[in-house]
Amino acid sequence: MKKWLVVGLVGGMAFVTDLVRIAMGIVAPTLMELYDISFETMGFILSGWSWAYTGSLLFIGPIVDRFGPWLVVGMGAGFWGMATLALPLASTAPMFFVMRALFGLGHSMRIPAQAACISRWMDADQRATAVGLCFFGGQVGLAIGPTLAVGLISGLGWEWVFYAFGGLSLVFSLVWFSLYPREEAQDPVASSSAEQVSDEVKIPWSALLGYRATWGIALGQMGYLYSYFFFVSWFPTYLFMEHNMTGMETGIFAGSPFLLGTVGVLGGGWLGDYLIRRGVSRTASRKGIIVTGLTGAMILVVTAAFVTQTWLAVLLLSLSMLSLRMTTASANAIPIDLAPPGVVASLASLQNFAGNISSVLAPIVTGFIVGSTGSFFFALLVAGGMALMGACSYLFLLGPVETLPTRKL
Repeated sequence: MKKWLVVGLVGGMAFVTDLVRIAMGIVAPTLMELYDISFETMGFILSGWSWAYTGSLLFIGPIVDRFGPWLVVGMGAGFWGMATLALPLASTAPMFFVMRALFGLGHSMRIPAQAACISRWMDADQRATAVGLCFFGGQVGLAIGPTLAVGLISGLGWEWVFYAFGGLSLVFSLVWFSLYPREEAQDPVASSSAEQVSDEVKIPWSALLGYRATWGIALGQMGYLYSYFFFVSWFPTYLFMEHNMTGMETGIFAGSPFLLGTVGVLGGGWLGDYLIRRGVSRTASRKGIIVTGLTGAMILVVTAAFVTQTWLAVLLLSLSMLSLRMTTASANAIPIDLAPPGVVASLASLQNFAGNISSVLAPIVTGFIVGSTGSFFFALLVAGGMALMGACSYLFLLGPVETLPTRKL
């Protein structure tokens, strides 16, 4: 049962970090009014955590591979918790940006550590399910975060959103240090391939850049995460500005896409492993689910750009998130399937470094589009186009989902 405890703890990490991620999106309208912050400037603030998070992915994967998830995640949780608690000390746009950047630095190990944990504890036909359960925790955080944040703002003030979520992060750090099994399980990949790799030297992570598959998952993740982070960063403000919702209505409806997203991550994870157990190849299972989900998300988000009824726009965008999150488990299981022993976290870092370039771009590009046009119409079209780009990359550039040949490295 230890492996499911590990999955639960990683899901808890996703829950806490996604609470903090969406917090600024809920507080944004209040800060824009209090501190006279423009759409363009708020776009940079909303992307603040992504700058540090994305840059850190170039070195955090090898650190996780070297020191293990127990130490790196536990220390990171303490750091991002303190950065979140301290954010209300800021009173200018540059300081808001800096504090969010510190949060991003603190939780940059999230995806590499998740990949390392699942690689070490789960068998090949359990990985997509495990990934789905981990991301389910994050989706729950995104689903309930807006309502919690609005309640804290109305009852205690906007500062308490960060006091509460930062304090919860520190509690998580203690729980992780206390419960994560110190004795690491045998890496299933290494176990099954021991004879093949026993005479090989340690693989440098930079050698992974020589593979077409690395670029396929990197560019695919870039398209996927652009659409996803449009929702995380700007969806609450979209409801408030585009559909004239009140603060409480925004808090309630801003969580609806992420509520359906919980269904997507669990359903997509279960389906991916079910197909493999029924004899479908990993390539067909992973790529089929990803391409279908990203294409469906593109169709729904573009359609939402053309509707004016609030209820229909919310429904279409919520279904878009459902379709988008159906891909999550398979997309994040692929680095575990591809990586040779010893570089699982490193390959996951490379995939998510490219992907999280979009987490930087999505808030900024959306802010400039809305600031220039006064509407989210073109911002939604761009989000849909990026989802389609991701689908094409996974379909045509990735190639077979098979362990990369270490001899070539």
